[in-house]
Amino acid sequence: MEIEKFLKWERLELRNKAVYIDPEAPNWVVPNQIGDKLLKQIRQSRSVEKATNAYLFSFNGNKNMGLIRAEQFISLFPDSKEDSYPGRGRLLKLNQLKECWLHITDRCNLSCRHCLFSCSGKTLTTLSIDTIRRCVDEAYRLGTRLFYLTGGEPFTHPQIDEICRLILTGYDDTDLVILTNGLLLSRHVEKLKQLPLGRLHLQISIDGTRESHDQYRGNGTYDKLTENIASISALNIHKTLAMAVHSENVMQMSNIVDIAAGYNISEVHYLWLFVFGNATSKMFVPPDQLYHHLVETKKKAAQKGIVIDNIRNMESQIYSSSGTKYDLGNAGWESLAIGPDGSIYPTPALIGNKKALSGHIDESIETVWRHSPALSQLRSISIIDDDAYMKNPLRYLVGGGDIDHSFYAGNTFTGHDPYIDLYNKMALWLITHAALDKNKTGFPKILMKMGDRLLQCDHNSTGVALTHSNCVLNVSSTRQVVGDFYSEAAIDPNTDIANPVCYPKSEISHIPQSARIRSYGCGSPVLDADLQKNEVVVDLGSGAGMECFIAARQVGKNGHVYGIDMLDHMLIRANQSLESVAEKIGYKNIEFRKGFLESIPVDDNTADVVISNCVINLSEDKRKTFSEILRILKPGGRLVISDVVTDSPPPPEISNDEQLRGECISGAMLQPYLTSMLENCGFNNIQFLKRFFYREVKNHPFFSLTYTACKPKNDIEVPIIYPGPFAAVITDDGKLVIRGHNTMLDQGTARQCNDQIFILDAAGNASNINAENTCACFQAPVEEVRATALLVNILDSGSIGAIHPVPDRFASGCMVCGTPLTYLENDRQKKCAFCGIVKAANAVCENNHFVCDDCHSSSATDIVRHICVNTDETDMIDLFNMIRCHPSIPLHGPEYHFIVPGVIVATYRNLGGQVSDNDIQTAIDRGKTIPGGVCAFWGGCGAALGTGAAFAVLLKGNPIKASERKMVQQITGTIINKINKLEAARCCQRETWTALKTAAELSMQYLEIPLRADGATHCTQQSKNKECMGKGCPYIK
Repeated sequence: MEIEKFLKWERLELRNKAVYIDPEAPNWVVPNQIGDKLLKQIRQSRSVEKATNAYLFSFNGNKNMGLIRAEQFISLFPDSKEDSYPGRGRLLKLNQLKECWLHITDRCNLSCRHCLFSCSGKTLTTLSIDTIRRCVDEAYRLGTRLFYLTGGEPFTHPQIDEICRLILTGYDDTDLVILTNGLLLSRHVEKLKQLPLGRLHLQISIDGTRESHDQYRGNGTYDKLTENIASISALNIHKTLAMAVHSENVMQMSNIVDIAAGYNISEVHYLWLFVFGNATSKMFVPPDQLYHHLVETKKKAAQKGIVIDNIRNMESQIYSSSGTKYDLGNAGWESLAIGPDGSIYPTPALIGNKKALSGHIDESIETVWRHSPALSQLRSISIIDDDAYMKNPLRYLVGGGDIDHSFYAGNTFTGHDPYIDLYNKMALWLITHAALDKNKTGFPKILMKMGDRLLQCDHNSTGVALTHSNCVLNVSSTRQVVGDFYSEAAIDPNTDIANPVCYPKSEISHIPQSARIRSYGCGSPVLDADLQKNEVVVDLGSGAGMECFIAARQVGKNGHVYGIDMLDHMLIRANQSLESVAEKIGYKNIEFRKGFLESIPVDDNTADVVISNCVINLSEDKRKTFSEILRILKPGGRLVISDVVTDSPPPPEISNDEQLRGECISGAMLQPYLTSMLENCGFNNIQFLKRFFYREVKNHPFFSLTYTACKPKNDIEVPIIYPGPFAAVITDDGKLVIRGHNTMLDQGTARQCNDQIFILDAAGNASNINAENTCACFQAPVEEVRATALLVNILDSGSIGAIHPVPDRFASGCMVCGTPLTYLENDRQKKCAFCGIVKAANAVCENNHFVCDDCHSSSATDIVRHICVNTDETDMIDLFNMIRCHPSIPLHGPEYHFIVPGVIVATYRNLGGQVSDNDIQTAIDRGKTIPGGVCAFWGGCGAALGTGAAFAVLLKGNPIKASERKMVQQITGTIINKINKLEAARCCQRETWTALKTAAELSMQYLEIPLRADGATHCTQQSKNKECMGKGCPYIK
């Protein structure tokens, strides 16, 4: 591995936590203390191998796992090969003027000591309504949807109500922000009520507590302000309190949070003072002091649910996709400001400053925007042009500096922002504050890296982003982008994001078409989860409810399904289908809730299974989402997720594309990092179930991955053997499992391994492998020993006549030689190879052997009868699986036709039903009359007809009892209908499991006591069943 990968990173530290920065990429990583130690060793020794060996030498834990985790940590440490950055001017283009500031008047009803523009009632320059209308129209045609009104005091403009109406009602997709001192709001309440308030935002100035505010704005202004705020409190207007911080009110920063909370205002904003205008240099607050008060204020704000948008804005930069370069502000690129005399400036803070004058509206806004020499020169400036900024390792994260602050401090747009140290400390504080080590393991690991959280994704395709004016910080969140995308998809189905997986019709027959066409995803986690009866399922990002409706039937009446979605439109769609689904399945066990992935509205330890279909990639904070999933899972519970992944980091032009965000591409996780994140969040038994190509974007491939992981549970250990092919494997807890050695493993992990290991029973048999034994010294597994013992009891009791031993026979194919069977178009008279009696034959093998039905099942009949009469098993699947373990039961054959009714009637008795031994015998006898091959030759199915025979016994049906006769026929027909949904050769195991599961569902309608079919239905006979349909089978996982 190239050592240069590690040498280009700079190590910074805050609060005893290391942060590694790749300044040029940019990128950042926070390792745990052990990882930091390993990285320092790598950088000091300039050798990955030497550092790893030194780490292992001092490591006191499991050396095998220590090596694995070290290798994993090193391989996951990001690498980037950046091309030389030419600066923003060569990469960005003038595509859209996103925002327009209108300084509509210099007039103000106050004369504040710290006003940047020295406004008062004596300054009278004002934009006319006609000029404003022209400016708004021009800007709108250039792409502007966000307008700002500033001054002076905007509400002193004589036509302010008409201006607001013009911007908000003249267009249906505009937003308006008004910067105001708030003292005139009460005069405009009635006019404000007439506006679309959801698109109106007020930023209201305040200077601290009453004493401080009145000191700077005049006696009594604080009480007038709070009275005006109260007058609009009933209006649904988004409000922010804004405080210009200076040396005399810095101690009151946290008081603003209290005031905001008292008036139900959800956001506060702090303006870093310009030492200009009415402000003096004595009012400047050093960055270290500002940082201290800002952090303390954030703690109080978090407790009260208040957002500090300075911090939120910095979060949006820090929590961007890796490789995103913030290169100065958006002035001249996406934003312009128009002064009260029609002059155009790059930013609102520069209005009136002749050095920053860029043109006039008489030239047209577009002409000035595109061709002004002043704006062209501003756009050509980049961080790379300033030596001071280039020395800052956080330069592309904080954006260099604010061009307004730099201009007022040093008369240039770069290099002189006095608040750079504040930005740097804010960035490091946010990074280290979020990178928590909740699951301490003793191994090196990445606690967090750039891109784990993603709060903004509307940057251009170049990977270069721009910061925003400090006057107002406005952020479009990832959640908002995704919400808009899928809200539209809830109303109008979007085929571009429709789920490419086709569900079996049998699984969705009860679901309305409106829910099916709005099924968006990249897999089928609900089908891969192997849901069992009575389980509690949570579907994250449930959308129109497709997966919830499938799960509802699988978990049964006593199970429960929670569908979680953040979009009202989707929840409405899902609830519209809910009643129809409940009516068709006969019960309602689904509840839809509004919530976010990062804060799931479900109690701790509730869910057996959490599923999600192509939604985790949309999360703003995937690590927090996985932690939430772990919280709501019961111990031993599992997640099953289908999502989009990639093998290598996508370039910023993909990860920052808001359209691709909604299409589940730009938020795709790096596959190796996914497993690391799951481990770090506390999951174990992580396993990939499926992976297939999903999409290629700009030559970068993406894949659909279905994976599962479990919440740890203290479980008993069982003996296992790892059969190979590898020399050994290592479990999540570091246990080395050597091929061929008996090893103890916790039961949950062992079961999840399926047939990859042998789980040993008391006799040492591989109890989880359904294999045919061909050894002459074979000793049957426990279930077979039990069944054989029952048969011996039958023989010893003399309750039946002598049983002639059946010759050795094969479990599949021909019972004589094992070769494949050929089914005849017409019956022929053939001599049975066992009993010698000539009977009608419908199948022979390649060697022309024929075995009649009686010989096919001679000993099995007595085994099945005696087990069913004597068993205390209450679950049909479990009883069937036990019977099927016996050597007398072949892979396929007419034996299943009488096993099914015997199992149903026997378990019904054990559940409390009134059933006699004779009833069990009757059911078996009737099933025995169903001939082999009935599924094709008669158009029926032995398992379905056997189920009908069982229900006829339980319902006391006969040909002249009309009601019972109809019920039995409906039951048989329903099962046949389910079985024939699959286009496949016969499989007696598959069709019996389907028949028994359907019988359990139908029993809730037809029987006093519901039947149970919750046993394991995981197929392990694929290699033995020559006609196996493969992955299309619902029981092959």
